[in-house]
Amino acid sequence: MSLNLNLEKAWVTFMDEGWESIWHPVTDVLGNHLDWSEEIMDHCRKQFNDSDNWVSFGIAPTSQMLIKNSVRDNL
Repeated sequence: MSLNLNLEKAWVTFMDEGWESIWHPVTDVLGNHLDWSEEIMDHCRKQFNDSDNWVSFGIAPTSQMLIKNSVRDNL
């Protein structure tokens, strides 16, 4: 995967996997890296959490991911 620093894409980090050190692209069902948006947290909640499995995660746009700053989290 290439990283375009001119685009604010969405990234996710997990509490049990190197919080703010290891980041994964937030993708749609086709594997396309999603743009950062106000709705991205809801997308991640639907993708990573259900009633039987709560996952602690944080999200960030590219510029904040690079400086290890989770802008929003579900902690």
